[in-house]
Amino acid sequence: MKGIVFIFLLFAVQSLNAQSNSYTKSVSSEDSTALSNYKIKMAQHINPKPDSALYYVKKIQSLSTSLNYGIGQADSHYLFAQYYRRIQKIDSSIYHFHKLILISEEIPYARGLAIGYNGLCRVNYLVGNMEEAEKNCQLALEWASKFEDIGNVVFSDTNIALASTYIRQNKLEQAINKLLKVDSLHKKTPIRPDIIAAAYQSLGNIYLDLKDFTSSEKYFLLANEAFGKMPVNNSFYLQTTNHHLGQVYYHQKKYAKADSLLTSAHQFFKQINDNRTLASVSTYLGLLNSAYKKNTIAETYFKEALELHKKYDFDYEASQAGIELSKLYLSQNRPNDAISLLNKVLQYNIGNKNTLIRLESFSLLSEAYAHKKDFGKAYEMLNSSMQLKDSLQQAQSAEKIREIEAIYQTESRDREIELLTSQNEIVNQQKKNQLILLLAGLGLTALIGLFFFVQYKNRIKTNKKLRELDQAKSAFFANISHEFRTPLTLIKGPIEDQLAEENLPTTARKNLTLAKFNTHRLEGLVEQLLALSKLESGAFKLRVQPGNILPFASAQAALFQFSAEGKNIDYSINIPENNEKCWYDTDALEKVFSNLIGNAIKYTPENGKIIIKGDLQGNYFNFKITNTGTYLTPEEQTHIFKRFYQTNPLHPGTGIGLSLTKELIELHKGTIKVSSNSDKKTEFEFKIPVSKQFFNADEILSEALHYNPVETLDTNLNFESVESLPNVDETIAPILLVVDDNPAIRSYTASIFENTYKIEMASNGKEALTIAKEVIPDIIISDVMMPEVDGFQFSESLKQNEFTSHIPIILLTARTEEEEKLKGIHSGADGYVTKPFSARVLKATVKNLIENRRKLQMRFSQEVILRPKDIAISSADEKFLENLQKVMDTHITNPDFSAEIFSKEMGVSRMQLHRKLRAITGQSTTEFIRSQRLKLATTLLSSSSATISEIAFSVGFNDPSYFTKCFKQEFGYAPSDYPSAQK
Repeated sequence: MKGIVFIFLLFAVQSLNAQSNSYTKSVSSEDSTALSNYKIKMAQHINPKPDSALYYVKKIQSLSTSLNYGIGQADSHYLFAQYYRRIQKIDSSIYHFHKLILISEEIPYARGLAIGYNGLCRVNYLVGNMEEAEKNCQLALEWASKFEDIGNVVFSDTNIALASTYIRQNKLEQAINKLLKVDSLHKKTPIRPDIIAAAYQSLGNIYLDLKDFTSSEKYFLLANEAFGKMPVNNSFYLQTTNHHLGQVYYHQKKYAKADSLLTSAHQFFKQINDNRTLASVSTYLGLLNSAYKKNTIAETYFKEALELHKKYDFDYEASQAGIELSKLYLSQNRPNDAISLLNKVLQYNIGNKNTLIRLESFSLLSEAYAHKKDFGKAYEMLNSSMQLKDSLQQAQSAEKIREIEAIYQTESRDREIELLTSQNEIVNQQKKNQLILLLAGLGLTALIGLFFFVQYKNRIKTNKKLRELDQAKSAFFANISHEFRTPLTLIKGPIEDQLAEENLPTTARKNLTLAKFNTHRLEGLVEQLLALSKLESGAFKLRVQPGNILPFASAQAALFQFSAEGKNIDYSINIPENNEKCWYDTDALEKVFSNLIGNAIKYTPENGKIIIKGDLQGNYFNFKITNTGTYLTPEEQTHIFKRFYQTNPLHPGTGIGLSLTKELIELHKGTIKVSSNSDKKTEFEFKIPVSKQFFNADEILSEALHYNPVETLDTNLNFESVESLPNVDETIAPILLVVDDNPAIRSYTASIFENTYKIEMASNGKEALTIAKEVIPDIIISDVMMPEVDGFQFSESLKQNEFTSHIPIILLTARTEEEEKLKGIHSGADGYVTKPFSARVLKATVKNLIENRRKLQMRFSQEVILRPKDIAISSADEKFLENLQKVMDTHITNPDFSAEIFSKEMGVSRMQLHRKLRAITGQSTTEFIRSQRLKLATTLLSSSSATISEIAFSVGFNDPSYFTKCFKQEFGYAPSDYPSAQK
């Protein structure tokens, strides 16, 4: 790796102080402060004035020894080691790291062991001892896991060091994985600036080796940005990055920029006697002067680099400088000098085992021997380089075998799709060939006719085969998607059972939670595959219906508010209020909104911004979503809607969502486009027609289902039939109470049921409690997260009140954790629907709860005597029925007992009693009183010898003939026929 950056200034101070603070019980606060100040002074002088830094290290050692303070003595050896590494006395540095480890084992001192092995890792890879370096890094990581690493300092720094050892061995994939792990930790919890900057520098150097200069420049600039946030003098760190940027600009042929940065870096590192970095800068100044054809100056810089690297046994860097100087000798026709130097390079590289160095050396030796016309030796060197090249390619391929095996099935399906595509292209090419032959062969009419007949038959066969293949492919997607469901269910169930265990270890819970998350992700992928298979097979039909699209779009956007807040995203929805009638497919648009908004939230970083706009433009609905933090190149923009395409393989995803979105919009006769700019803003915009004239008859659902009024309504209408009618008489229509603090979601939810229910709305739980007690709704849909009274408190309050306890309650929430669902169930809620929700799922949930209530009413209507224990669904309902029974037992035989007296005895208004009784029994107050009297009469008829007239008067009827009429209406036969009818 070119120019490894020494990141130890703050690491040498803050990482020690963080742990030492917990051990200062054995020293006074005054002595503890003195030690901390000495460490800070040491850190400030280590780069510009290393001898001054040594003075403060000795002060730390002296004070710690006099106090018999073990932690301080261990820290002093760590700082001695850093000092000797700074002045390139590697043997002395290794000695002090070993002393640090020995003391730390005796104390014990876990952090000391971690940073000690970290230091040994770094110095060993500097001198080319890769195996020892890698072993020490692994030990450092093990010890870092045994103490609380505040800010992930030691853990992150050790991963960076381990990445450096992999880079030296040309194991770039392993190195990148370690560095990206550090970057992911930083995104979760910000790491100290110098540590994350080191990771960015290493990534920059990897991409520099891979000749991806754009990515390399990006990471070096990120490193300097992080160094700029350091609280101390950052000149040293900025210059290390600038010397790497100079290398990038050299390769990009931006020689003026490269010259400026490299010359400045050369002066800086020469002034502070950092000979190792100075040598690296000299190598590139040599290359720069070679580009300027200043060969004498170039040779001076190359020799300076080579001598400095060899002086301090930096064999890897010496090998690089030697290769560049050899190239200069070859350009000057000095093959003997090149051969001599290249043989030394091969000796330098024995410890490093870097295949690329050896490959380039053999290649240059071949060229040098060819200059001398020693073609036998030239061929031998060339053959060696080719063998190394082949082995390098095989090694790189071997590292990817497992990855290839893991994605084999996906690639097989991709190849099948590519095969079908190529076959379609062949057919299209055949059509073109036929046209050319037709134009060219006008003079040979008979032969052309015969030719076309044969070709026509072949084309029919080909098209038929392609259709069969296309159907087989769609059937494959559908079948395999369905097949996934069973094993997913069997995986998900045991995982959830295990997570429910209270005594589950933290590590096991973490792993099981990750597995559960991925089962949910797989379920989502299965749903997308099913939607794609439906589109391809033609099973997904457009079904437009009239509605208000702007409130619908606003509500869909609002459903993602919770997810945006979780990432501190500035989430803005600019959709005007407009109730203009539009025609659209709600199911298709729900999928479109979910994919576009979900994608924006996923790719917008913390504290980013998302702007959503929507409006009607004539007969079209226009929707636009803009997010910050991402940039799509022009090439990526052309491929973004292709199936299985991914802009970055490091990001999670399948490449299905946007492809599905585009196909759904095109099915809706619309268009979608994407744009992105260098300010890291990406915008998706789609436009669809919303006028009835754009759609075919088979794509339109009946308008009468939504807009035609109904003149009459059957008074015996049950709730099931109400669901299928557009408008109902509000005096008997079921009442739905919608509670949500978001106006858009409140309006959208109400619009789903506005043609079948009488709608009441409330903006919070407190307001909803008042409305519920006053109107006694038939069902309630409520949000969970609301001000003043939340959904759980609201549900619990209703279920504890005897006049509202029967009301079914559905809770809506964006929080999908099992604990939240259990909390909702414990509060008394009858249903729990997560956001973003499907309108069809919500309507089905409401219908099922209403149907269950209707079955309860039917059961009650068959009871002769109220049985609260059997019928009631809550303790509050039981209490209400018990009170009801007491009032009925007292007053049922009173002919003057009316609905007014009934409501007063129950202590509620007549309307509240009416709605409560209708909800539980399906009867009005008057009907209920009459029904109970008639049920009592049946008991007397079967057990008493009294006349019908006497029984009529005894159950509260003033007129026996009216009693007979009511009895016949209720049971279908006259009172006189009752005993025989029962038989």
